[in-house]
Amino acid sequence: MKKFLVTIVSAMSFAATLPAFAGPDWPIIEHGRKVKAERMRQEQARRAQEKSQENPKQSGSKTGKEQMMKECMEMMNKSKEQPERQ
Repeated sequence: MKKFLVTIVSAMSFAATLPAFAGPDWPIIEHGRKVKAERMRQEQARRAQEKSQENPKQSGSKTGKEQMMKECMEMMNKSKEQPERQ
């Protein structure tokens, strides 16, 4: 009876450790890599789209600032050209 018990315990321990010797599951690992790459690609596309939407706003405000500075410089030049009235 003692040998039978030792045999069963040994078989159960071997069966419990068997998955450790099986190695990695490569199809699952490759699938995870593909999913991660796709998510990164989508994130980059989203960032590029947000960046392209920001640029027209910035360039428009820059053009407005440049126009305002130009008008201000013209006004300053006009005031210098005109003699002061007393």
